[in-house]
Amino acid sequence: MNRAGRLVSMADLILTGASRGIGHALAKALAKSTEDRLILVARDRARLDALVLSIQQDGGQALAVPGDLSSLAAARDLGRRLVDVVGPEATLVHNAGVWPSRRELTPDGLERAFVVNHAAPWVMQQALLDAGRLRRILLVSAGLLVKGRFDAARTPTGEDFSSIRTYCDTKLGFALAMRDVATEHPELDVLVMHPGVVRTDLGARTGPVGWLLSLVKRGWESPEVCAERLVRVLARGRWSPPGQAPWWMEETEQPWPAVTEDVATRRAVREVHARLFPGT
Repeated sequence: MNRAGRLVSMADLILTGASRGIGHALAKALAKSTEDRLILVARDRARLDALVLSIQQDGGQALAVPGDLSSLAAARDLGRRLVDVVGPEATLVHNAGVWPSRRELTPDGLERAFVVNHAAPWVMQQALLDAGRLRRILLVSAGLLVKGRFDAARTPTGEDFSSIRTYCDTKLGFALAMRDVATEHPELDVLVMHPGVVRTDLGARTGPVGWLLSLVKRGWESPEVCAERLVRVLARGRWSPPGQAPWWMEETEQPWPAVTEDVATRRAVREVHARLFPGT
């Protein structure tokens, strides 16, 4: 511990989705508990700069790297820029995500939630893996992946779009992809976890449905409570045996849900990766 009572660590920690919700709360909590340099990623430059300034004023180390995960080209650019600023042995926390209310296609011709929740983080991450920058990867996933039904032909373009299930489908796809990353990179420590039921703007709706959802969310835990849980998880020495990625519900390891063990579903995710990301 240093004089400020922080856990001493001299590596970089990359956090996506840092400007709002869980990501914002986690960045603030980490700034008080670790000497990792925080590499904070989000689209909103103004909010990101304000967060970095706040952390620095409190004595923490933080760097803003504005980046957009809503297209594959932007994700590739973000990955290249992160390689330029991140040192070896870094931790990557995948936290950015969307819960769409309608089908939208990106410039890639892909459904937006599939890109933000799955394809773009994969592309960004690949640049860091190729450069040998990463030691640990934490995917902040969702327990609702148990409701996912990943379809190789339809999910990437949103032809099976649902205002409820598309979120589940895309979270399932990236969780399965991260299991393959752990297998292919046994040198990495990889964890996929459901962080808790948290009161954020994710999935916000307008009208009567939005009003009802806001009432329900009042009973959910705050981002700050969730952030403290994630700080404890990140402080653990190791999450997984080499070559494996465990599934945690909050801070407890659980068997992977049955849908993630379905052979056809795992094959579908690999088929999409082979088509969209050949050679990776």
